[in-house]
Amino acid sequence: MNQVSIEDQVTVGAPISKVWEAIKNPTTHSQWHPFASQISGEHRLGAVRKCEVHVGDKPGHTEERCTSYDEGKKIIWTIEKDSSGFSRMVSDWSAGFSLEPRGSNTTVVTAQSIFSPKTFFVRLMMPMIRRKFHRFQQAILSGLKQYVEK
Repeated sequence: MNQVSIEDQVTVGAPISKVWEAIKNPTTHSQWHPFASQISGEHRLGAVRKCEVHVGDKPGHTEERCTSYDEGKKIIWTIEKDSSGFSRMVSDWSAGFSLEPRGSNTTVVTAQSIFSPKTFFVRLMMPMIRRKFHRFQQAILSGLKQYVEK
């Protein structure tokens, strides 16, 4: 099956520089991200970051390499390791953010996840997987919006 792309957007009442700083700084990023309790490493092209995460009541971790970086505009990580088991069902999994200014004090942030299902069974589960990803991404964007606008 072709790659699946799941996107969600939020409009943040803040300049793009303020939104970008909240995403770019790993320490700050973990303060607003509802599923990441700690992020170590750098947010720059080629760097690997390690994230301690909680999805539901299950603690876990990911290792993600920054594979796309355009200062102030876009950052994408490719998930190389995860303890959730999702990487056993998909390949080429990446996720990140892109930002677009809308005037001097408004920024549109798009969260995107891209992956390829590995099996026919995973393809059958795509409607449920899509709903779950939308919920997660919307929660992440909400956390970012609340943090930056406070």
